[in-house]
Amino acid sequence: MLGAPDAGVPIVRSGAARWRRIILPVLILAVIGAIALLLAGRGQQTAIQGAGSTLAQPLIERSVIAFRNAQAADDPSRPEQTGSDWVLNGSGIEYEPVGSLGGIMRLSDPEIAFAVSDYPLSADGLKELAVAQFPVALGAIAVAYNLDLPAGSELRLDAQTLAAVYLGVITRWNDPKIAALNPGVRLLDTAVSVVHRSDGSGSTRGFTGFLSEGSPQWAAGPGTGTEIDWPTGTGAERTDGVIDKVRDTAGAIGYVEYGQAQRAGLEVAALANKSGAFIRPSADAIAASAASHDWSGQDNYVRSLAAADDRQTYAATVAIYVMVKRDPQFAQQTERTMSYLRFLLNDFGDGAKELGYVPLPPSATQSVEKYWTETLSGTA
Repeated sequence: MLGAPDAGVPIVRSGAARWRRIILPVLILAVIGAIALLLAGRGQQTAIQGAGSTLAQPLIERSVIAFRNAQAADDPSRPEQTGSDWVLNGSGIEYEPVGSLGGIMRLSDPEIAFAVSDYPLSADGLKELAVAQFPVALGAIAVAYNLDLPAGSELRLDAQTLAAVYLGVITRWNDPKIAALNPGVRLLDTAVSVVHRSDGSGSTRGFTGFLSEGSPQWAAGPGTGTEIDWPTGTGAERTDGVIDKVRDTAGAIGYVEYGQAQRAGLEVAALANKSGAFIRPSADAIAASAASHDWSGQDNYVRSLAAADDRQTYAATVAIYVMVKRDPQFAQQTERTMSYLRFLLNDFGDGAKELGYVPLPPSATQSVEKYWTETLSGTA
């Protein structure tokens, strides 16, 4: 007969009952403890994660390596300094090249500490995402092509003609409009194979902005944006996808970051600037494009870079922006991100040049650092 202990009759317990009474509570406590440790670990995450621009991908990835090396405790050039444990003992910094739009969208993910973009957010965008933004370097969108030209020849294009190509109006390389821009250059009767980005891209925004400035028809039609309805052409994902398509397709034309086009062995066109001069991308031409821009940050850097009226400027120059979180709950994330960004801004100039980017002018660097102090104090 079974009963309660206070009834004077001992309870006969099975092995399963004893397991439930003794072992199960212990297991539950262990699981709760493990979850608590996991959550605590996430709160003290050693890595910072960023996402965004493929145009800036080499700049970010290479500077991250240089930053880690500079932080190394056994770096012979820094014998008295021990580096940052979160860089050296943890995963450091991870970057996912998902395109500018993708990076901005991922800022809503608590794991993402920063985004990199080839264009600035609007004032409403900054408010909605609770982020601060600022430029960190300059780059160029090159128009790459796969076309046999006589040795020493340079392909010249202006925005209006390039827009006609991307509208599907010009379909052959020896079209009279292209020939008029390239007197004395033998252009083959080859079909133009248009390549464009298929994903949301800051490069697309910069390229279509260039077309809109020089072509009323383009401005009124497809217009400017990170994603547009392309009238013609083949889409490719990310910068490396466009490079592969152009390199592998005779007669192809596409737009990619200048340094990556160079390293891929692609030819790039000289573009007509506001003064009518045809200029290929170069460090000097990129720097000249930004010479007269207002870098003060009084508008929170919402105004896109506009090329200066200088004959030496490269028309498709862009500024590279970083967005970081301002919410105090992400203060540690932002503090760590800023330590890396200070290195990128102040100590990676030569590395940026080697990759085809251009550091900000010294006056711009000073303005950005002042902006950090005024905008991120208490956050980073």
